[in-house]
Amino acid sequence: MNDSRTLKASNRALAIVPAPIGAQRCALAICIALFGAFCALVPFAGTPLPRIEAFIPIYDSTLALNNLVAAGFLLVGFSRSRLRAVLVLAGGYLFTALVAVPHLVTFPGLFWSNNLLGAGSQTSAWLDVFRHGGLPLIVICYSLLKRRETRSVEPRPDMGGHVGPTAAGAVAGAFLLTLLATTGHQILPEIVNGDSYTTWMMAVGVPVLLLSLVALTILGSRPPYSILDLWLMVVLCALVFGIALSAVTNTGRFDIGFYAGCLYGLFAASVLPIVFLVEAARLYGQLDEARAIAEDRNAELVRSRAELAQAQRLEAIGQLTGGVAHDFNNLLTVVIGNLDLISGARGDPVKIERLVQSALKAARRGEHLVRQLLTYARRQINHPQTVNLNQLITNIENLIHRVIGEQIEIVSVLSPVLAPVQIDPAQFETAILNLAINSRDAMAGGGRITIETRNVTVDQQHAASDPEIAPGPYVMIAVSDSGAGMTPAVLARAFDPFFTTKEVGKGSGLGLSQVYGFAKTAGGYVTIYSELCIGTTVKLYLPQSSNRVAVLEPVAEALSLRSARGRGTILVVEDDHDVLGVTAESLRELGYQVVTAVDAARALEILRGDQPIDLLFSDVIIPGGTNGAQLAVTARRVRPDLKVLLTSGYTAAALSLEHGLPDNLDVVGKPYQRDELAKKLRLAIGG
Repeated sequence: MNDSRTLKASNRALAIVPAPIGAQRCALAICIALFGAFCALVPFAGTPLPRIEAFIPIYDSTLALNNLVAAGFLLVGFSRSRLRAVLVLAGGYLFTALVAVPHLVTFPGLFWSNNLLGAGSQTSAWLDVFRHGGLPLIVICYSLLKRRETRSVEPRPDMGGHVGPTAAGAVAGAFLLTLLATTGHQILPEIVNGDSYTTWMMAVGVPVLLLSLVALTILGSRPPYSILDLWLMVVLCALVFGIALSAVTNTGRFDIGFYAGCLYGLFAASVLPIVFLVEAARLYGQLDEARAIAEDRNAELVRSRAELAQAQRLEAIGQLTGGVAHDFNNLLTVVIGNLDLISGARGDPVKIERLVQSALKAARRGEHLVRQLLTYARRQINHPQTVNLNQLITNIENLIHRVIGEQIEIVSVLSPVLAPVQIDPAQFETAILNLAINSRDAMAGGGRITIETRNVTVDQQHAASDPEIAPGPYVMIAVSDSGAGMTPAVLARAFDPFFTTKEVGKGSGLGLSQVYGFAKTAGGYVTIYSELCIGTTVKLYLPQSSNRVAVLEPVAEALSLRSARGRGTILVVEDDHDVLGVTAESLRELGYQVVTAVDAARALEILRGDQPIDLLFSDVIIPGGTNGAQLAVTARRVRPDLKVLLTSGYTAAALSLEHGLPDNLDVVGKPYQRDELAKKLRLAIGG
C-alpha cells in the first residue's frame, strides 16, 4: 500500500503553480529583447567570421551540462507534481544533453581525421538537426499530456518506477540517432559542404523551425500558464531565433548567424536551470519566513500555556483555600463551642469530660485534614520502613470491616511471594482506608471490595507513555469495587483536592488526593480504571525494596514507653508563647523538669551555665537567624553528651531544602499528642 502522502501533488510544483504577473512581464520582456537582437543580427547572418576551434567544445559541453541540470530539476519537479508530462520533458532534456557528446566528438577537425565512430562529414550537422528537432517534439508531447492529466480528477499513484524507463528511452533515442548519423551517414542528404550549407540545409532547417513554432503555439494556446509553461515558451522563442540564425538565414558554419544561433541555443538551455534556482531561493526565503512565524507562534503558545497554567493554579488555590476554610470553620466551630460550654460547666465533671472529648475529636479531624493536605502535596513528614504490605493489609482488615459495615464483602487476594517496599506504614494504612471508604460510598446497596497484591515489572514501553513513571520492579496493590463507576468527567478530576461527588458534609474530597500524594512520596504512581455500572479499580504501584523487612514494635513495649514517667531535665526552645506554655505543662505532667527559652541565644546562654540539661527539645523554625538544626550543632559543642529532639509544623521537604535537614530526620510533627511525645522523649533520652 502506498503512503497517502505520495498521492497528493505538491502545491509548489512549477508545472502546477500559476505564473505570477511579474514573471509573465519578465518573460515577455526577454522575448522582446531576443526578437530585437534577432532582427538586428539577421542582415549580417551570412557574414563570415574566423573559425574558433575552442568554441565548439565550450558550446557543446556547456549545452550538455545545462540540459543535464535541467533534466535533474525536472525530475525533482516530477516527484512533487506526479505529472508524467514533466517526466517526459525531463527525458527530452536528457536526450538533448546526451546528443551533445557525439556532436562534439564527431565535429570535423576537432578530434578526428579518419572517421571517428564511423562518422562522416555530415554526422555532426545531422546530430545538430536531431538535437534542435527533438526538444520541440518533446514539448508538444508535454503540452498534450499535461492537458489530459490536469483534467483528470483521479489520484495519481507513486510513479517512481517510470523514471528508469524514461531515462532508458532518452539514452536509446540518442544512441539510435547517433548510430544513424554515423554508420548511416551515406543515406542522409548532404547538408554541409566543408563549412558551407547546401540547399538541403534549407529544406531541413525550415521544418525544424516550423516544428518549434508549432510547439510554441500548442504550449501557448491554453492559458493560464504555469511557471514551467511560461519559461518553456521563452526557451522555444530562443530556440526559434537560434535555428533561424544558424540554419536558415546564414550561409554556413562560423559566420555571424552560426555563432549567434549557438549563443541563442546556450541561452535556451540555461533558462530552466536559472528559473529553478531562482524558485529554490524564493522557497528558501519563504521557508525562513515560515520558520520565523512558527517560532513566534511557538513562543506565543508557550506564553499561552504558561498563562493557562497560572490560571489553573490560581483556580486550584482558590478551590483549595475555599475547601480548607469550609472544613476548618466547621472544626473550629466545634472546638470553640465546646470550650465555651466547658467554661460554663463548672462543677459538672461528666459534662466537661463529654465536651472535652468532642473538642478533641474535632481537633484530631483538623490534624487529619492537614496531614491529608501535606500528603497530597508530597510534603508530609515521612517515617519510611521496609515492610511487607500483606502484613499491613492483614493488620487493618478488622478496622476496614468496622469502617465500611457488614453489608459489604471484603475479599483479599494477597500474593504469597510479595516483595518488600519502603514506605510510611501509617500513610499506607490511611490510603487503603480512604480507598475502602470511597468504594463503600460507591456501593449504596452493598457489594464487594477486592484487595489484591502482586509483584509487577514496568517495562520501558509502558514507562514511555508517562514521564512520571520509571521502569523497574513494583509491588501493585489494587482495590476494586462493584459500584456505580465514574463518568469520564469525574475520572479526569478524581485526584483534584476537594473535588467530590458526595453530598455536602459527607466528604472532604481529599481521600484520593491523599492516595495520590502518598504514592508519589513513596516513589510510585497510581492509576484508576472505572466503567459506569461495572465498578472502579484503583491500583497503587510502589517500588520494590532490597532491604530486609523491619520488625514492628511490639504493642506491649510501645505501651510501656508511653506510660512510663519521664526523668531528667528538658530545655524547650519555642518562640510561640502559647505553644511553649502547653508543651512545658505537658512535659511536667510526664514527670520531666522543664527549662524554657524563646530563641537560640537564650538557649545557648542556659546551656553555657551550670544547670543540668538532659535533652534539648527545639522547634526547627526559631527567630534570631539560627534554626533548630544549627542550634543543635552549637549546643553539642557546648555539651557533647546532650541529647536532641526537634519538632516542627513545617514539612520534611521544606525542612530539607531550606534548613539542611535530611528527609528522613526523626522530627516530631506538630500537632503532636502527649503519648506520642512521651514515646519520642523516652527513646531520645534512653532512660
